[in-house]
Amino acid sequence: MRAVCGGLLFVTLGCASTVTRLDGEFPTPVGPAKGTCEQADWLVVAPTRVQFVEPSGLRAAPRDDGVALYKVGARHPEPIPPLAPHMETQLPGIDEHVDKVHSYDTRSWAAAGLGAAGLIAISVGTALFVSSFKTNAQSQQQIDGTEAGVGAGLMLGGFGLGIAGLALNPGQVERSRAEAARYVFLPPKDTRENVVTWTQSYNQAVRTRCERAPSP
Repeated sequence: MRAVCGGLLFVTLGCASTVTRLDGEFPTPVGPAKGTCEQADWLVVAPTRVQFVEPSGLRAAPRDDGVALYKVGARHPEPIPPLAPHMETQLPGIDEHVDKVHSYDTRSWAAAGLGAAGLIAISVGTALFVSSFKTNAQSQQQIDGTEAGVGAGLMLGGFGLGIAGLALNPGQVERSRAEAARYVFLPPKDTRENVVTWTQSYNQAVRTRCERAPSP
C-alpha cells in the first residue's frame, strides 16, 4: 500500500531544474535598467546551460549555447510563454515554445489530478472497508456486505486511477525538453541576435512606461 501511494504522489512532484544561468550578459542597445521602476520589470539576456535527458534516462547531454531572460540580479530565468503577449514584437518560433509547454503542462496536470483522485478513492475505500466490520449486541463480529463492497470497489478504482496517472505523467526526457522550451532560446531556430532585439523592444517599453509614470 505504501509503495503504491508513494507512486501516486510522484505524479504531483516536480523535477530538479535542468536550466542553469552561466556567467555574463548580452547587453541590449537600450542599456541597463535605471532606477527602481525599471529594475522591477527589466529583462537581462544571459547565457544559459540546459540539460537534455537522453532517451535511456541514465545520462543528460548539456548545451551551453542557449540564452534565457532574467530579472535584474536573478539566477532563475523567466518563463517564455507568459512574456510573449507582452512583447512589442513577435519572435519567430515563439509559438513552438508556447505549444510545447502547454502540451507538457496539460499532461502533467491531468496526471496529477488522476493521482490525487486515486489517493482520495483509496483513502475513502479503506475507511469504508474497515468500518464494514461491526460488532452486534452479542459481541459477535458481522460484516456489512454493501459497505465492504463499496469500499473494495473504491480501493480498486483508486488503484486504477493512480496507474492511469503514472502512465500519463511525462517522463524525464519530456520534462527536460519542456523545461528547455519554457525557459531557453536555442540556435539555430532562436538566434541570440533575435532574442536581444526582442528583449530590447520590451525593455524600451518598460523605460517609456516608467518615464511617463508620476514621480512618487
